[in-house]
Amino acid sequence: MQRENYYILLDLSIDPPENDPDVIETAILQKKAEWSRLRNHPSKGLQVQKFINMIPDIQQVMHDEALRKQEAAAAVEVLEEGKESKISEIDSHIDILMGKGYIAKDDIIRLAEIHGLEQSDIQARIDAKKSGQFNRIDQQINLRMGKGYLTEAELSKIARQNSMEPEEIRNRVRCPIVKDEKDVGDLKIRPLDKSIEKAINDNLKIIGKLSLYDFLGTAENSGLDILQEKAGKKKKDLAASAKKDAVVTASNTLAGHCLTIFKNNDTRIAYDVSLAMAKLAALDSDINVAAANKKIRHEYVDLLIRKAMSFGMDRQEATDYLRDYCLKKKYRIEIKPEKKRMVLIGAATAVVVAVVLIFGVVMFSSIHKKNSLIAEYDLLIKTVDTQTDLEKKIQILEKYIKTHAPGELVTDAGKRVSGLQRDISEDRFNRMLKEADALLKATDYRSALVLYNKELASTTDAGDQKTIKDLIQKTLALSEQKDFEQVTAVSLNGEPDQKMNLFQQYLVDHPNGKNIDKVKGLINEISGEYFIFVNKQMEAFDQSEKWEESYNLCRAYIGIYDNSNADRLKQLMPHYEERIRDEKILTGLIQKADALGTDYASALQVFKDFLMAYPDTTVNEKIQKEIARLNTLLSAQSLEKAAQDMRIHLAKTGGRFVERANGVVVDTRTGLMWEMMDSSITQTSQCLTYDEGKKYIKDLRAGGFTDWRLPTPDELTGIYMIAPVFPSTGAKSYWTSVNFTGYSDGWHVMVDTVSSDDSVHWETVKKDSLECGAVRAVRKP
Repeated sequence: MQRENYYILLDLSIDPPENDPDVIETAILQKKAEWSRLRNHPSKGLQVQKFINMIPDIQQVMHDEALRKQEAAAAVEVLEEGKESKISEIDSHIDILMGKGYIAKDDIIRLAEIHGLEQSDIQARIDAKKSGQFNRIDQQINLRMGKGYLTEAELSKIARQNSMEPEEIRNRVRCPIVKDEKDVGDLKIRPLDKSIEKAINDNLKIIGKLSLYDFLGTAENSGLDILQEKAGKKKKDLAASAKKDAVVTASNTLAGHCLTIFKNNDTRIAYDVSLAMAKLAALDSDINVAAANKKIRHEYVDLLIRKAMSFGMDRQEATDYLRDYCLKKKYRIEIKPEKKRMVLIGAATAVVVAVVLIFGVVMFSSIHKKNSLIAEYDLLIKTVDTQTDLEKKIQILEKYIKTHAPGELVTDAGKRVSGLQRDISEDRFNRMLKEADALLKATDYRSALVLYNKELASTTDAGDQKTIKDLIQKTLALSEQKDFEQVTAVSLNGEPDQKMNLFQQYLVDHPNGKNIDKVKGLINEISGEYFIFVNKQMEAFDQSEKWEESYNLCRAYIGIYDNSNADRLKQLMPHYEERIRDEKILTGLIQKADALGTDYASALQVFKDFLMAYPDTTVNEKIQKEIARLNTLLSAQSLEKAAQDMRIHLAKTGGRFVERANGVVVDTRTGLMWEMMDSSITQTSQCLTYDEGKKYIKDLRAGGFTDWRLPTPDELTGIYMIAPVFPSTGAKSYWTSVNFTGYSDGWHVMVDTVSSDDSVHWETVKKDSLECGAVRAVRKP
């Protein structure tokens, strides 16, 4: 589009495009008035007259929906072109400023002002540039990992090539870094097993990926947590896929390799080493292919160098690698013909130019370089002087020293650093003295001693060391006197444990204290008093089964005293040791049982096996409680299973027997409510006498009801004989409510039971009330 875009000319919204005719017409009128005022302007007059003449065309385009839509699209393109041009200019400025290795906050502010952008926009472009730079750095690092390590020289070279600090490069290296090749030793990391590497590469070929990083869609410098997360998600997605072809199978295998290899840094580095070796092997293969008749034609040389550079080498490294490999393989590299013709001419010309210019160039360069260095150093000193933070001043000077060759200026910078370090040391020392004085005034001698000792360990100044040692001795004397006064006061009216703790603390804090003999005498004086305290405490601990606390009290007393009381406590030690051991064993048994989850039978066996092996254990009672608890859980589990089985059978009765409440079944034919599970299932004993059966009825609360009763013979036979019948639980005989007293070798209570030998054919049978039976309770709604 040769003319100006109307959306841009009228300052209208482009995203989203302004489409309101009234807003557009208002914008045209405002611009018309503005242009009319500038008609006679000496520099803008011709331009605004051109705009005024365009108004009819502007109105025609902007009030036509189709033309306006085209104009909006064109405006987006114009802005994008301008944006790309602006970004290119910004990137150029960033590249210049990054040449010193970093971009300061002031640089960002200046760039934002120059380009009329927010500081965040400039920072975003810097981050993008750094990201691209880091990708190149990672390529360079990864290629050198082929041997399993990097040398300090290689790390420094990468830093120089990318105008960065060595530490920034070091933070991105995942393999060991050695000083030089001589220090490698056992640091060399082995690559992946060849069979595993081959399996990975075969599957990568199937899905068309270059590496496991490419497969996961992550950068090669991604953290292990990100790689594990990506691999886990990939594995999960593949498992949910219904499609099972070669690609899915290969992807599933690769996801498994990712989870294993990226589990820790060692296996991850082993893979990275294999990957780097594979890149070099591919390059070697290309060189071998190009070396027809052991000669590499000049046409192939640049292609091979470019491929090496794509792996992370610079041009010189790529050239050196190609040359060294060809020397090793005895390949000859053909020189370009034009180079052969020009080499002698170029050499002769170079000699002549060198003879004529060398003296002048050297002199000029020397003077210019010296002046530049002085100017740079003067600017640096001004920067240092503006800083109020001494540490910041040192950082600026040390960076200058590291990045410049030795000389007068570097020596001066070093002297300035030494002076600043002395200032920092003196300032820290004075602050320490002030803080310690405040602690001494508060009689907090212990904290003051901590400060003195910390400073003594860090200072190298002989004068400061002597001062601190003198202060320590004075403070120790003050602390000892204060602590002894406290010991004396507590010895008169303190509790036994308070006395002992204070006396022992004095011995620890003042091993050479002038009152140490007096304190030891006080300790001997309270031996009986302290023994009584220990006994009482042990009784309390034993009552609550805190065996370790009792054991520790014994040990503490025995460690202080060697008397008859100590001998008595020594006799108790084995008892407490056994208790502590058995409690730990019990904890282990409980953990083992809990790990079995709802397999209560196996959990029970854990405790039973231990009791069988150690019946006299001190935790027998606790184990019995665990067994009882598990038996209850096992019974509840069995009952629930039986209930589920019963529900399955009830569902097959065609709707005659329906569960209305938990554990209650209604016979829809008679309306009677029956207990779903009979006593043979719910009771630990399957056999109940008639009186026990009546008690079972009395205590029954199934479904929340309390009016359960024994059924009549007719009621019972009604559910077992009339199809569809009530599901059998295996009980052979049920008690009913019909009973009478008879005499046969004495008076007996006889009861009508409903019994069966095969759980199919039922009949009424009279039985003695003392015989065995089961109960199925009934109630009326």
